Amino acid sequence: MTGYLLAFISSLFFSIYVVPRKLSKLKPIEFSQLMAIGYFTSTVILYLFKPVLGFHETLSPTLLLAVLGGAIWAASFVTFVKAIDILGLSRSNQWKNLQGPVAAIGGLIVLNEAQTTNPVFVLLAAVTIFASAAALTISTSKQEAKANLRGVYMAALAGLGFGTTAVIQKYVTTNVGVYSQQVVLSFSIMASIALYLLITRQKLPQINPSDRQTRLGLLAGILYLGASFFQLQSYRFLPASIAFTIIQLNAVWTIGIGILYFKEIPFKENRNRILLGLLLAIAGILLLGLARK
Repeated sequence: MTGYLLAFISSLFFSIYVVPRKLSKLKPIEFSQLMAIGYFTSTVILYLFKPVLGFHETLSPTLLLAVLGGAIWAASFVTFVKAIDILGLSRSNQWKNLQGPVAAIGGLIVLNEAQTTNPVFVLLAAVTIFASAAALTISTSKQEAKANLRGVYMAALAGLGFGTTAVIQKYVTTNVGVYSQQVVLSFSIMASIALYLLITRQKLPQINPSDRQTRLGLLAGILYLGASFFQLQSYRFLPASIAFTIIQLNAVWTIGIGILYFKEIPFKENRNRILLGLLLAIAGILLLGLARK
């Protein structure tokens, strides 16, 4: 029961942490770097509470996989932020949530979870989530449809990267732990984005706590600590394919935030498609849940 509760809490944070992007005017790469700084700082502070929390983790070469995971996650997040700018939260999140089937399939192949997970239901879930995303990708003009297609590609690519990172995180959690992994992963994310900025001769974003844009980026990183922490903790109790299934509930929360709060899709004019997309999203989550043998 503990693992299910942790995964559920993680799903809430996975919806909330992207909200600051809707309020930010920074370039995607600048916002991503500030988010990474906020995330890294938070993980270090959490790790310093080791005497209070009483956790014991042995440093291992396996943590190097977290470096790889961080680099993949960094590229995926920048891509996802660009997709949000084009599609909005509700639409981009559904294409990004193809990460669920990607993580489940990765768990089957890489983590040898085939004995506990039914691949047929995983594939059915992938098709259902794809259909949900397609239903929510509503365009009002040819020009918007062309832009939406670019956003779809970006969000789906981000989902592939996030799903791959989830498999790496599950493996590292099983063999090392949560706290040290978060420090290494977040540092890798921050360093990867900084390296990209340096290579492309772009300026690193200035950190000014009194500036609203800076605070929004840092806040996203702090909120992502909640998403990541509870996700990794759930991995201690559940197979990756199952934990990630419950975390996909963020699709429901994000659709609600995007449509009801940010008014990204006119509800009255598109009520049937929105309801269809929501039902398909829930169906995809249930199918992933049924994948557990």
